[in-house]
Amino acid sequence: MIKNYFKIAFRNLQRNKMYSLINIAGLTIGLTACLLVATVVLDDLSYDHQWKNTDNIYRIISVDRSSKDAIERFPQSFTGLGPSLKKNFPEVSEYCRMHIGKTRLKINNNRNGVEIYSISAEPSVWKVLDFNVTQGTPQNYVKGYKNLVITEKIKKQYFPGSDPIGKVLTDIPEFGKPGIYLITGVIKNIPANTCLRADVLEIQEMRPDDDILQPQGYGSFSEQFLLLKPATNVAAFTDKSTKWFTAYITNKELHYSFYLQPMKDIYLKSSDLSGSARVSGSITNVYIFSGVAVLLLLIACINFVNLTMARALKRVREAGIRKVLGASKRELIAQFLFESLIFFSISFICGMFLYTVFLKPVEDYLGHPLSLALQSNVLLLLLTSAVILLISVVTGIYPALLVSMQNPVLTLKGKLSSNIGSNSLRKGLVVSQFAISIIVLIVTVVVQSQLRFMDNKDLGYDKNNLLHLNDISWDGKSDAFKQEALAIPGVQSATITTWYPASGGGGYMTMSVDDPAQKNNKLKVWYINADFDFVRTMKFHLKKGRLLNSKFSADAVNTDSLMAKSMDKLQAAQRIQPALITAFTAKTFNIKTLNKAIKGIEGIPVGIINDFNNESLKTDMKPVFIHASKGMSYGSMLARIQPGAEKNVLVGLYKIWQKFYPDKVFQYDWTDEQLKEQYKAENKLQQLFTLFSFLILSLAALGLFGLTTFIAELRVKEIGIRKVLGASVSAISVSLSKDFIKLVLLAVFIASPIALYFVNKWLQNYAYKITIHWWLFALSGLAAVCVALLTISYQTIRAAIANPVRSLRSE
Repeated sequence: MIKNYFKIAFRNLQRNKMYSLINIAGLTIGLTACLLVATVVLDDLSYDHQWKNTDNIYRIISVDRSSKDAIERFPQSFTGLGPSLKKNFPEVSEYCRMHIGKTRLKINNNRNGVEIYSISAEPSVWKVLDFNVTQGTPQNYVKGYKNLVITEKIKKQYFPGSDPIGKVLTDIPEFGKPGIYLITGVIKNIPANTCLRADVLEIQEMRPDDDILQPQGYGSFSEQFLLLKPATNVAAFTDKSTKWFTAYITNKELHYSFYLQPMKDIYLKSSDLSGSARVSGSITNVYIFSGVAVLLLLIACINFVNLTMARALKRVREAGIRKVLGASKRELIAQFLFESLIFFSISFICGMFLYTVFLKPVEDYLGHPLSLALQSNVLLLLLTSAVILLISVVTGIYPALLVSMQNPVLTLKGKLSSNIGSNSLRKGLVVSQFAISIIVLIVTVVVQSQLRFMDNKDLGYDKNNLLHLNDISWDGKSDAFKQEALAIPGVQSATITTWYPASGGGGYMTMSVDDPAQKNNKLKVWYINADFDFVRTMKFHLKKGRLLNSKFSADAVNTDSLMAKSMDKLQAAQRIQPALITAFTAKTFNIKTLNKAIKGIEGIPVGIINDFNNESLKTDMKPVFIHASKGMSYGSMLARIQPGAEKNVLVGLYKIWQKFYPDKVFQYDWTDEQLKEQYKAENKLQQLFTLFSFLILSLAALGLFGLTTFIAELRVKEIGIRKVLGASVSAISVSLSKDFIKLVLLAVFIASPIALYFVNKWLQNYAYKITIHWWLFALSGLAAVCVALLTISYQTIRAAIANPVRSLRSE
């Protein structure tokens, strides 16, 4: 019997090559996309599940409630909080302060060093995380060095055929003196699916002062992890420990609290935290991509049903003959289900081939290898195969039932029963397909428009031809370096500053001050420290008052000199130091008269410049004060370059750099490119939605093609009669097409409010956003209508020009 099923199935595949190809192509596209997206989603969900104690590891998240309108959450806390929690609460088994950063190590006499991502941690890291040690005893901390534990990848790459244990390396720091590292061990490669993705482990003891939590509420911050004892009630512990923290801190103006974030949630559920992590995902994207994967497979299955039903007219005779010859309804259903399985099996094989081909490009696009892949995971492959088998049965059962239930007397005449001619369900499915397509199209257009808006928005300064030299410690040579840089032909101006446009922050300091517009509320104020050429280099415009000027000795403070003498003297000087403010700052604090001190603010405003966005466009504008400083010890250099002179300027700057800082790496970026990098996630989202909209619209077009074919064959005699009675080809084409266009227009009306809801939710993440106009929906709807017209035109014209003699021969 099965052999017979095989013969019939493959005969039908060969006999109807075009429909078989369309069916297999549609299913292959749907399955391939679904498998790739599912792999990415499963990989995202697997982050940090590999640690032995992962269920008991939590990160401390600080909460700043000083502002009622914008509660800030960030993944750093007072450095002494972890030790204090362990000391006062038995639920805490261990704590560890660690973070991910870049270290530039000198390996094998490489002059510029090798930049490697490292986990900087204290020795307790071995009690919290279970790294697999393959060489050495790195758990035994060696004092006097920064202990360096390298992965097998680094060993193979930089120490091939040699024993790295005991080797001493130095780094090339941006600030301070070089650090000395002792390699104490080798561990297996850290898996890519962790928020702690790195290639080396850098271990160093903290200072004794870092273990003290100051009751006054001051001190340094660090990223901290707690290992709680098993079976700890985390909610009860958090409530108890936060109450203790509130009572312990004597400074009641400090509105800090904290909560614990599970280790497994860090990668996907940290988008609401300040400060962007290098390795981060989004649970929202997981939901979006999971939905897209399901929709792609669903649309492919709908297409299969529609195309199968489109061929029902030619299969009913076969079913009728088999019934007359004694075939049971069960056997007919089995035959059609077997054919469905054949289609899905061929498509799955093709899909797995394409999956293997596209997996590496997907990994390159994501920037890291995927931990889960079907071809390397037998259990996952078997589970996927079982799911495909189930889907093939569910998808094939509908057309199998409808064809097998036909009256054999009617089917032998080539007629369909009225129930199979009813295409309301199939029309509804096509409407659903195009509604989904239009929603994705609208989202794609909105994301593109928002990105274009952010790229073209006036930020208050000229971002073009602005060169940025990375932050370094200038070692007292900043002024001399700047003067030689200005002598290079093509350098129009330059400034040493603690802020640069893509820094994501506001400068060297922030303060929370009283909000003049709302009692018991705080505002965040940014302070930028720069030299006197800052305004000129950034091309700011003076609106009122005067600019800071080197002729006025009080306009600049020698920060390093005063800090060396006394912090109190430095703070006293900064309180009365002249400052520039933005127009937004003047409006916020109702500053109408310059040269007057403002309560709670460091600096006396002497001039007002135009507003500028000192942070990403995702955040609202904040008050900014600009101070001038003499002989800055650290910071960046921004240089305004004459267009066309970029290459010569870079060559000149490199020569000067080698003269002043031969032991430091020359690193630069162009500001406009750095600003685009801020919206890297949005660009990737736009690219993915463009791809998804193309795939979904293509699959929807295949479904419409199937329904057009079905209707054309169902109305073949009607079309013949119309032609005999004098109807033109265009009139018949319009008659066949208008119903389908109505379906697409209906899909537009259904999709528009749904898409509007989703894009409004997405745009809430941006302080500066586009206005959603009606033409965005009209453009997406028009695109869908054009695709529909192109899809159905082939079948409608083909049906309209067919010879009516053939269709009316049996009448």
